[in-house]
Amino acid sequence: MTFTVLARDTRRGLIGAATASRSLAVGAAVIAVEPAVGVAASQAWTNRGLRALLLGELGAGASPDDAVAQVPRWDEDHRLRQVAALAWEGPGAARSGEDVTAWAGHRLAPDAVFAGNLLTGAPVLEAMAEVWATTGDDLADRLIAVLAAAERAGGDARGRQSAAILVASRADVILDLRVDDHVDPVSELGRLRRLAAVPAERPAT
Repeated sequence: MTFTVLARDTRRGLIGAATASRSLAVGAAVIAVEPAVGVAASQAWTNRGLRALLLGELGAGASPDDAVAQVPRWDEDHRLRQVAALAWEGPGAARSGEDVTAWAGHRLAPDAVFAGNLLTGAPVLEAMAEVWATTGDDLADRLIAVLAAAERAGGDARGRQSAAILVASRADVILDLRVDDHVDPVSELGRLRRLAAVPAERPAT
């Protein structure tokens, strides 16, 4: 139903997430950030509450692996859930429940986590990881490029409808954009990101 990337830019001190889906308003349901802690995602048969639980564990000092391992304890329907978590330091983690709709899977890379379900196949995650490793150094642009690569590789098997991006420093969220319903949501997300990068004009004095 959804494909998501969590990633960080250690050189600039930024962390973020981006997601796209053939579901309405994916940004409201899937990704979350706690600037001082990290980013998390909950998708597939989405349990939105898992995001806060994952971030809470990271904030208490747990590793992403340890946080993700708690999902079966928190949620009796854990077999239907797909989750991911990334902190400011160390490797990220993900979990794809046994009953998540195929094709589903996840992949880890240095400073990034990729996860998706109801995809056209494994090449979607492969394309995401490849573009993450080879694109430029602006985190927001890289995250959107990863979503675009996923779409080119097949993306959500049902089509496309919404997309979203979050980027934060350790102190605050610096970018929060959502495209809730659009025929080409990833391209529209890119357009909004470009608008957000344009400094506002100073009022005339």
